[in-house]
Amino acid sequence: MTASARNYLRDRFREDADALNARALALEGGALPAGPDAATSRRMAAACTDVVTLLETIPDALEAIVSLLPPLEHRAALETISSPVRAVYLGAATRIREIALAETRAARSDGDDGSNQTYAGLDT
Repeated sequence: MTASARNYLRDRFREDADALNARALALEGGALPAGPDAATSRRMAAACTDVVTLLETIPDALEAIVSLLPPLEHRAALETISSPVRAVYLGAATRIREIALAETRAARSDGDDGSNQTYAGLDT
């Protein structure tokens, strides 16, 4: 998979929101999978959607993506009710740092601008 950093992050958090909403529906329907309850899953999904919205409001440039670190960390600091929701915001910040590092390394190694960087290795 080759994607821009912004599109990779946007798609990843959109998929996470979808999975968390599906989990909440399953829990509300009586299923009992391990993990957070339905309300927490919905709050986590909303946080993922918030990350997607932030990503959609910026240009597709590494500097713009990195500029999201302070707002994400601020949202995490404000989240006093749910540490899983805080983890969504801190996880997004971590992913941005990983992508910035990967793009910097790619640019140094071959002069590439990182626009065709593959981020599949970050999904672990």
